[in-house]
Amino acid sequence: MTGPQRPAIAPRLAARPVDPRRGLPIPYVNVEDDGTVNFAMVNGRRVFECVRDRLCGLCGQPHDSLLAFVGGLGGFQQRLYTDPPGHIDCMHSAIDLCPYLAIERHRRRGLTEVTAALGFTDLEKSQPVILAVTWAYDVALIGDPPALMFLPAAWQSATRFDYTDGRLAEVGPEPVR
Repeated sequence: MTGPQRPAIAPRLAARPVDPRRGLPIPYVNVEDDGTVNFAMVNGRRVFECVRDRLCGLCGQPHDSLLAFVGGLGGFQQRLYTDPPGHIDCMHSAIDLCPYLAIERHRRRGLTEVTAALGFTDLEKSQPVILAVTWAYDVALIGDPPALMFLPAAWQSATRFDYTDGRLAEVGPEPVR
């Protein structure tokens, strides 16, 4: 008897080192300076590298002409994100593979009010999840204490995902304003 098929992984993301316990590619921004991995938090130095060198936050490779952000409806409507963008195919892979995104009941471990990003201490999941595509973004320090935020340019397209039977499933296009 075989288990469920694992979705295809974007080639650039599949080339990343794999976490032996989870069997998943390790996102570029989740590798700490000492080489350890923390799936619950991003490495600020790597995030700055993504901004400076226009790199995908997941695979660490240079962006194409279009890039994607993944998050909740609020971030989509306000065009305000805490995580760096990625290649469209890398972000599709994240939606399929990342347990926190893909499984409705999955919660992030190891985050507290001290370690969570500003505004994320309740650690509630968003529904729907939107994969939104743009061609550019700015960054800004927002809040007190300041946090680096990504400010996408106008959306080119967006796809909505909702939890159905506990798993994230594509619903269809989300209107862009």
